[in-house]
Amino acid sequence: MVRQLHEQKPPIKSTDVGVEPVNSLEWLEYSAIGELARQFYPWLEVMHILGFSVLFGCITIFDLRMMGYYRRFSIADSVIYLLRLARMSFIVVVGSGLLLFAAQATLLAVNPAFRFKLLLLAIALLNAAIFHWQFSRSRQMKQLIFVKAIATISLLAWTGIVICGRFIAYT
Repeated sequence: MVRQLHEQKPPIKSTDVGVEPVNSLEWLEYSAIGELARQFYPWLEVMHILGFSVLFGCITIFDLRMMGYYRRFSIADSVIYLLRLARMSFIVVVGSGLLLFAAQATLLAVNPAFRFKLLLLAIALLNAAIFHWQFSRSRQMKQLIFVKAIATISLLAWTGIVICGRFIAYT
């Protein structure tokens, strides 16, 4: 996809005189950050994919626990151990994702798979916020239907995010 970007228009460097980016996406793409991100694009992708692997694994195990599997582990212990690791990997994923976006902002902004990925991410984060708000109010999580619904929405949203992430390169 980076190759597509450079084939569509000649690269503008932040040092080019008399060449003004048209909008903020072009400004980001052709800024020093965008140039640096393009130089390290393969490594950023590796960081993004590895971070997402850890994040998705933690979320999957946690959601399956909320759905009734792995009963040996309490939900409270799962929150302590799995979500701590998930938060750290989320930071890696967001950081690398922002840099990947900076490398090709104009293409990604109009990519339907990328847009749908962002929508699913918003749903997943809202879902997690609702869970944490509810969980902080009642450590028991006695409303089994609520817990299973939250876990199901989470699994579907994060699976969709992974799928959309792969489709970005092909749309």
